[in-house]
Amino acid sequence: MARNLTFLTKSREEGFTIPELLVVVAIIVLMTGLVLPNFRSGERTLALNRAVHKAGQDVRKAQELALSAKTHICPNDPAEKISGYGVFFDQNIPTSYVIFAECNNNNTYNEGIDGIVETISLESGIEISLVSPNAKTSIVFVPPIPLVFTNGNPGENMQVSFQRIDGVGTVKILGINSRGVLDID
Repeated sequence: MARNLTFLTKSREEGFTIPELLVVVAIIVLMTGLVLPNFRSGERTLALNRAVHKAGQDVRKAQELALSAKTHICPNDPAEKISGYGVFFDQNIPTSYVIFAECNNNNTYNEGIDGIVETISLESGIEISLVSPNAKTSIVFVPPIPLVFTNGNPGENMQVSFQRIDGVGTVKILGINSRGVLDID
């Protein structure tokens, strides 16, 4: 009989109480509320970094195409020999840029004359905010050295600025010097 009495008086302290569960849930909700907005901002900043580095890689691609003497058919004269490859940035078309084959030997991009190798669209939410020295600027690599021309002029530097469309965050700048060396700030 004593055995049954101990069983009845033993207290049950298993599990969590309702107030303890409510405190844990409140902490989880608070932490989620603090982290989630910063996570989205970080995604957009990462997209900006990707866009600038992709543009740098595409400038390198144009340089490699020129050095490898890759053939390309010019739109106006298929028999015409290309003199190099380049990348064209237009501040008035802020969501894309063009890799092109230089077909008329003036070492600058001419729409309809030079052959388009590829049109690259920027990621959603990213735009070209500034192009210098002009709003429409092309950089052309002419083999075999390669010679570097900015808007048809040798020895000129260029910069392309990228930013988020919402204007939040920093501006990333792709700089290309007169020798074709890239710098990303």
